[in-house]
Amino acid sequence: MNSAGNITTYLRHQKGSLILITITGLIYNIGMIAGPWFEGQLVQTLADILDGNKTLADMIVLAGIYVLTILFVQVMRFFKRLYVRKFANNINKEMKENLYHTILSEDVSSEESGSFIAKAITDVDACVEGIRKFVTEVFDTGVVMVAYVVLLAVYDWRLTLIV
Repeated sequence: MNSAGNITTYLRHQKGSLILITITGLIYNIGMIAGPWFEGQLVQTLADILDGNKTLADMIVLAGIYVLTILFVQVMRFFKRLYVRKFANNINKEMKENLYHTILSEDVSSEESGSFIAKAITDVDACVEGIRKFVTEVFDTGVVMVAYVVLLAVYDWRLTLIV
């Protein structure tokens, strides 16, 4: 049985990329909640400085950690996007290779072959773009929303349930 038409075949061949996408995607998208958390901590530290409970040194240390954390999260964003692009490009290449092999083995007249190939290539590109967008949205919407809900629940679970 030829499994070239089965999407899971292509996904299995890209499991290394999917693992890297998952690791960097989780770090980046969970790290997205670090910004608001640190901003709240910075405001609280400023209030504590004004009340005389903390010093400027405390604020500088916290601000430095904030900057380093955001820098790390953005580096993970870069790698997640890079691996998603590589993943999509590899699937595109593999699908087109299978398409060309199939076309070469079929008996297609020369009048039909040009339009057939153009339509098939367009379909492959659309399919791969859909896969790329789906993978991106799983992280950029799903994981971030779950991370924010967990953060809110940690702060005040009753208020989170009401919201």
